[in-house]
Amino acid sequence: MKEKIVVKNHEKYSVVGKRVPKQDGPQKATGRAQFTDDMVLPGMLHGKIIRSSVPRGKIRRIDTSRAERLMGVKAVITPKDAVGISMRSGEPLLCNDMTVNYIGQEIVAIAAMDEDTACEAAELVRIEYEPLKAVFSIDDAIAEGAPLIHAGKAGNRAKSIAIDYGDTDRAFSEAEYIRKGEYTVKPCHNCYAEHHVVIADHSVSGKLEIWTPNQSPLIVQQDMTNALGISESNVRVLSLHTGGAFSGRVGARNHHFIAAILSRKSSRPVKIRCTADEEFIVYKGGGEQRFSARTGAMKDGTLKAIEGELLIECGAYLEPVLVQLLRRFTEIYTGTAFYKVDGMRFRANVVYTNHPPRNMHHGASALGVRAALESEMDLIGQHLGLDPVAMRLKNAVEKGDKTIGNIHYASCGLKTCIEKVAKHSAWKKKYGKLQPFHGIGIGCGGINSGGKVTLDHDTSAAIIKIEEDGKATLLTGIPDMGQGSHTVMAMIAAETLGIFPEDVTVVSGDTDVVPLDIGAFSQRGTLVTGNAVKAACLDARKQLARIASKKLGVNMSSLCFRNRLVYAKKAPEKPLSFDSVVHDALHSQEGRYVMGKGFYNPPSPSGMVGTLAATPAFSFGAQIAEVEVDPETGTVRLIKMTVAHDVGRALNPLAVEGQIDGQVFSGMGQTLHEQRIQEKGLVLNPSFLEYKLPRPFEVPEIERIIVETIDPYGPFGAKEVGEGPIMAVPGAIAGAVSNAIGYPITEFPITPEAVLRALRQKKNPNKRAMKE
Repeated sequence: MKEKIVVKNHEKYSVVGKRVPKQDGPQKATGRAQFTDDMVLPGMLHGKIIRSSVPRGKIRRIDTSRAERLMGVKAVITPKDAVGISMRSGEPLLCNDMTVNYIGQEIVAIAAMDEDTACEAAELVRIEYEPLKAVFSIDDAIAEGAPLIHAGKAGNRAKSIAIDYGDTDRAFSEAEYIRKGEYTVKPCHNCYAEHHVVIADHSVSGKLEIWTPNQSPLIVQQDMTNALGISESNVRVLSLHTGGAFSGRVGARNHHFIAAILSRKSSRPVKIRCTADEEFIVYKGGGEQRFSARTGAMKDGTLKAIEGELLIECGAYLEPVLVQLLRRFTEIYTGTAFYKVDGMRFRANVVYTNHPPRNMHHGASALGVRAALESEMDLIGQHLGLDPVAMRLKNAVEKGDKTIGNIHYASCGLKTCIEKVAKHSAWKKKYGKLQPFHGIGIGCGGINSGGKVTLDHDTSAAIIKIEEDGKATLLTGIPDMGQGSHTVMAMIAAETLGIFPEDVTVVSGDTDVVPLDIGAFSQRGTLVTGNAVKAACLDARKQLARIASKKLGVNMSSLCFRNRLVYAKKAPEKPLSFDSVVHDALHSQEGRYVMGKGFYNPPSPSGMVGTLAATPAFSFGAQIAEVEVDPETGTVRLIKMTVAHDVGRALNPLAVEGQIDGQVFSGMGQTLHEQRIQEKGLVLNPSFLEYKLPRPFEVPEIERIIVETIDPYGPFGAKEVGEGPIMAVPGAIAGAVSNAIGYPITEFPITPEAVLRALRQKKNPNKRAMKE
């Protein structure tokens, strides 16, 4: 029976804005989703890495003879097998300079028939060291006479960064009130649901295949190409489902190269998967940070100038991404992305220590400093008689503003976010009026969306194929690490073609198949890849429009594609079905198979690649936290978070809410609980049993408010919601805890010990850490 064609739904969009569940939800919920560790290749070996047991020293002797004689061992590699191979950080692979600089550094690797044999063989390897004096903190590293981890790096200074905007000295001289504050931030871990794992197969002549969870297969491909001297087309990276990334899985890590070398030597595929304690070494997250802030303001609360000095630990080797991060997020660190000032000065010194190299962390490693600057806003307002909400409304940036960092906001909903969270949380009724040891606080945040990171090209490409039954296959290089990006890409394709999201199958995760895409970071997925998908679908739609316009006898420009129908806008009662138009295209004299291709290279309004000013869009948000503090134990209970986030346009409100929930969870973890505890280079809590994470019952009530500002650069007006919401979490919680105990918090995470120290300092003003 032929389906009756009816045109309905006259809203502007038929797909965009609808609450669409994630396409991969049923696969994950039923356990059918395949991750790298589920893969078993014929003849696959299992690898094990032998790591340094000392934090710093010279390798005097390596004896692998007993391991090599063990039955089942198929390959053993030592520093001699990695001569000349280094990581992006300059770290020699397998310590091929015969120097170790942190506990856990890779020295030897083994491939065996099974994992037990590999572990047994690893225990038979003997390595002799000449221990050297090491440094484990910023203070130790910069102290006079401290041992130098790298020759020629005086004071163990890896990098110094100086950034100035405006006339900061003049702005401070005009300020009527100047405040200083000092803060410390401890290192923590990203805690992926899926441990690091890789399968490398270099057994096929000339072709290296890598399976691994990551958020940028293209960069992994380039890293392998550059380090191993293989042409790019001979490196194939396959990314299956990924259990989280949070900025920490952008490029190749040591275990990727080691697996490839083991595979090449054994002529067999090799899998290496990390144990829980190895996970805390392979993951190279944020290090210790010390931040000093100096802020000038007028008596009415108007900000004049901000000055920040950051000391940040980079571990034993300097990852270039850390420097890029510091430059790119200067405005976030100093707050001028959200508040207007006349002058800004930022100084950062990156310091070597004998810890694993540091890399990106969820929230761009900026949460502690964001909390510090939001705390300064509270304290300045408190001194000048403005409550925290009024202080932020007075200084918040708006649409059309061009900040001192040359960021132009084509859309901005910051003030709306502040007003909405204040109203929904009943701020006026609660601030200063709650019972003792109950507090309320506000934090603002946001992040660049789709900006150029370090490359002048940041292109995403997409291909759409339309099948004869009207269904489509979308090829994209953007990975989905659980955030729902593939579902959003299907929605963008469906909206553009006039079909339904379930009509679109997304194919991704294979560099031999999908078109170029830099990856899922810098909050670029929705804006950059989404625009590429839209361009590809417009290309395909144009091909279909030629057929439909002839059949309907109208101009192509007058056609509407919607709800699996194609019709003239002025004659919706006479539609063609979408699949019939596809059929006519394929069975025409031309025999056209409909495929669309598109790409998108985001504009850089300032031309300043590698800074926030290189971004075409910026998200904004405000959050209000309510907490309860136990003055006896120092324990903080987060009761409620009210969240408003400017996403441009919410393409999928269900996914937006999920992103907000996840970032509140992660943000509260970093702010209140998470800390990688280290002693003399050794991680003391290297497992999820010992590392403190929030538990489900500790997640607060979350009220979500989506603010839409329709950004001109985003597909259908959309901006990011990938990492913006987390930027506001720590400031809100820190403000609420400070409000509850009546004393400013200066240590992050805000552990019970930190709360009790603050309460003791409150009782003894002579030991106040803060200067006013």
